Amino acid sequence: MQQVIADDGCALWSRVSGTGPPVVLVHGGPGWWDVFDDLAEMLADDFTVHQWDQRGAGRSDRRGPYTLARFVADLETIHNHTGEEKVHLLGHSWGATLALEYAQAHPDRVDRLALVSSVGLDGPPPSYRQRVAEILAAEPCQDEWLARISTGFADRATALSRARQLNTPRFEPNKEGAEALLAELRALPDRITPCGQVTSQTLIVHGAHDLRPPAVTDSLLAVLPNAHRAIVPDAAHYPWLENPEHFRRLTRTFLRRDGG
Repeated sequence: MQQVIADDGCALWSRVSGTGPPVVLVHGGPGWWDVFDDLAEMLADDFTVHQWDQRGAGRSDRRGPYTLARFVADLETIHNHTGEEKVHLLGHSWGATLALEYAQAHPDRVDRLALVSSVGLDGPPPSYRQRVAEILAAEPCQDEWLARISTGFADRATALSRARQLNTPRFEPNKEGAEALLAELRALPDRITPCGQVTSQTLIVHGAHDLRPPAVTDSLLAVLPNAHRAIVPDAAHYPWLENPEHFRRLTRTFLRRDGG
């Protein structure tokens, strides 16, 4: 474990494992922290895996500004720390959005781009919020954060325990940062045109049972020049945990330089 210092002095927690071509993992949220230990272990035999906590959350400095430009610049800091000109990016949920923003700003710096459980360009449909509300009402939990994370698992019998395990170690979610970033994202006048700048091969990975259904990524398939989608069966929002063997085969094949 180490700290990587952004150009404005913000200390970002980071961890590096494995050997091989660099893969930078971009965690979800916003306002969450890196929960990719299982995924990093899955990839470490073939890749040098870079994990990090985005600013304001987890083990990184709890300070702003909480803007898209600042978070893209922080991701560039992590990229520079790899010592490589180009890296693979794998982003999950909000992290897929951030990884896409980075690939638009720095298309020549991204080798392959994996967008896992993305919400697409239009965000989740109304049915998502309705279904989350139904689950929370039917499965009450005193910990609001864990309850909400648990809605991302397909197996309801184990969902809460898996959410608790995923959030160990546990930190305080950064609601201020999350609200600021999502508000800026919603206010963007054009999210379609910048996607044409993305030159890397792109894999969109989606769990078949995600409450944000695979169709939300149709918008990405329509505008990203080199994108295709793979559906992970028996999985919802966390496919690397719910169907690890299938997810492992998909991502390792794609991220290898001879992958399709």
